[in-house]
Amino acid sequence: MKEDLNSLAARLAEELSKYIYFLLAASGAAIAYALEQADGKTLTNDLIFLVLALIAWCGSFYFGVRHLRLYRQHMIENAKALLADETFEQMQNRLEPLVVKMEGASNHQYLLFIGGVFLYILWRIAVLVNT
Repeated sequence: MKEDLNSLAARLAEELSKYIYFLLAASGAAIAYALEQADGKTLTNDLIFLVLALIAWCGSFYFGVRHLRLYRQHMIENAKALLADETFEQMQNRLEPLVVKMEGASNHQYLLFIGGVFLYILWRIAVLVNT
């Protein structure tokens, strides 16, 4: 039973890691593409949505990296707790603040990425309407 739980936890961690890395890659690609779109353009009101999309994607990238750093710290703290032979409650008290921060970083990463997508779409619509 314990091996099944460990296996499940390892699979969940792997899937979450893939998800975080996917959003990191997508944010990086979106930043590069949006910068390419803005290349050579003068900063005017027409670019407001594009600039906001870039800011959102940069924020998404930041929170993705933050999540990975918090996950690394979580693994280190978990190892320390195991080496110290802490009780479940002690481990939970040690790790719970990191888990809450990781969840927050993951949620921010996702929301900022999606927000950037909507802002980019609004920019494209604004460009089409103004031409």
